[in-house]
Amino acid sequence: MVTYKIQIQPSEAIADFVEERKAQIFEKFGQYEFFKSRPQITLFHFRAEMVHEYFIVRALKEAASLVNPLDICLNGFSYISEERAICLKAENGMKIASMNRLLFQKFRETALDFGVEMTDVQEPGHSHMSVGSHFGQEAFLALHEAFVSQPYQASFFADRISLMRDIGNGSNQPVESIAFKSKATISLKWPEQIVHMVGEPQMSLFSYVA
Repeated sequence: MVTYKIQIQPSEAIADFVEERKAQIFEKFGQYEFFKSRPQITLFHFRAEMVHEYFIVRALKEAASLVNPLDICLNGFSYISEERAICLKAENGMKIASMNRLLFQKFRETALDFGVEMTDVQEPGHSHMSVGSHFGQEAFLALHEAFVSQPYQASFFADRISLMRDIGNGSNQPVESIAFKSKATISLKWPEQIVHMVGEPQMSLFSYVA
């Protein structure tokens, strides 16, 4: 069986910002989980036989046709202590969660109708964009100190989801990009608004770490 992930990809500017933070952390602490993973927001993931991929795509297209595009607002860094993870938090997480429930329910219903059997289905507890996780305790404390108190705001317009195939070692392979409801949707924000971090963390912030 293969692990599939349903994700929202951010704008290039936001992706570049996160990639820069990842490279900065790698330079100081070395390899860590999700270092190779492109910045994204995972809506849910599951395991299924690869022979059913055609029907998985069809089911996702039917489900996505019910979902309106939306603005996703990122507002500051956060952490998940159980996973020793650093992430960007979504300010409108409840709106994303509501959209995700509609998407997942319709997808699962349609996939089952197509005969697709899914196992290990998981939905994240809250919407976020991972920077990295499962750091050593000392590294996690240093990263928490450097990032979590720093302001960062950005928004992007999400009008599609990506079906990704987990190929191991923290890497995903794109399978299909699927658009949300096609009717015209007016965003009340600019396509992208970014306020860079004030006093972006430099390596000197980690100098106290042995």
